[in-house]
Amino acid sequence: MVTFVLVLAAIWGVGWALFLEYVPLGRWLAARRTWLTVVIGVGVDLGLVALVLPFEYWWPVAAVVAVSSVGVIARSIVIEMREWAELMEQEYGEKTGGGE
Repeated sequence: MVTFVLVLAAIWGVGWALFLEYVPLGRWLAARRTWLTVVIGVGVDLGLVALVLPFEYWWPVAAVVAVSSVGVIARSIVIEMREWAELMEQEYGEKTGGGE
């Protein structure tokens, strides 16, 4: 079973890399939402690990990965919100709606 999951992991890794490199949506994700590509990749990896570990061993590992990623994900979302707000300010003027 472990060998089968390792083969699946290799296929997944190569497929995900090809998607991120050659598919327009994948290229956009890699360039603009890197954090999301990592979340997806690690999520699939944890799913594959669940196939070879008993649940009582798997869930603490998954929980550590999930909890430790919250800060980086939050940071990325905050940065994206700031960038969006700056674009809106440039497009439509002051935050208060002025523009003169």
